[in-house]
Amino acid sequence: MQLVKFRDFDGFDKLMNSFFAPERDFFRSGVRNCKADVYVKNNNIIANLDLPGIDAKDIEITIEGNLLKVFGNREEEKEINEQDYYRKEIVKGSFERYITLPTNKIDNEKINASYKKGVLTIEIPKKEEERKKIEIKVEND
Repeated sequence: MQLVKFRDFDGFDKLMNSFFAPERDFFRSGVRNCKADVYVKNNNIIANLDLPGIDAKDIEITIEGNLLKVFGNREEEKEINEQDYYRKEIVKGSFERYITLPTNKIDNEKINASYKKGVLTIEIPKKEEERKKIEIKVEND
């Protein structure tokens, strides 16, 4: 029998922690393919979420610290008997998506959201950094 040297499990722990991070919501989500693009443009954080087939009235957006939360519901449009389906891939029901923002210094009063052709766009202005000019006192010897 050959003995195998013990290996540190830090890599495994990091993998598991990243797997169960708030952004990984597909175990709780009815809409498993709620894809998002998040980027910074002109001091604004822009988040585009792909939400086809969902009414804007059924979407709720909140921000807590640097965590953007998007909740919603995709309603079944008509009653179809399960046996009548040939293929059923479109998931109906509620969903939630968490996105960690690159900063928590945002201007809550100026956040805008729009919904067009199944894409939710959230524009989150970052707060201007408060800069204080520090005067240097010169001392003579």
